[in-house]
Amino acid sequence: MEKELFIIDDDSIYRMIVSSMLEDILPELQITECDNGEIGLAKLKEVENSNKEIIVLLDINMPILNGWEFLEEIKNQNYYKLSTLKIYLVSSSTDESDISKSKQFNYLSGFYHKPLEIDDLRKILELN
Repeated sequence: MEKELFIIDDDSIYRMIVSSMLEDILPELQITECDNGEIGLAKLKEVENSNKEIIVLLDINMPILNGWEFLEEIKNQNYYKLSTLKIYLVSSSTDESDISKSKQFNYLSGFYHKPLEIDDLRKILELN
């Protein structure tokens, strides 16, 4: 199955670094960068009816629509097939309440702390 990976994060340098590491691991992977959750939702809507497996690396703290709001929208709108959507929270937050809150979203595939290492990305790609 074809894969597309979304990096939804307001830090453009972080997105560039992660994209570069992903290209080294899997050059044929389609990567879409979004600088907030609102843009991420709109881009996901564009691929809603594709047969692609979608992987999302989602930051928590972003302007306009943060990671928590993004997750609520995904759940409430139910406009994307959750079975083909794998969402990983990726945050610099060390707040235990963020880790606890993430467990409320049973469709989350994982929680990673920034900065992501190349081995973290390999693991995410291998699991999907």
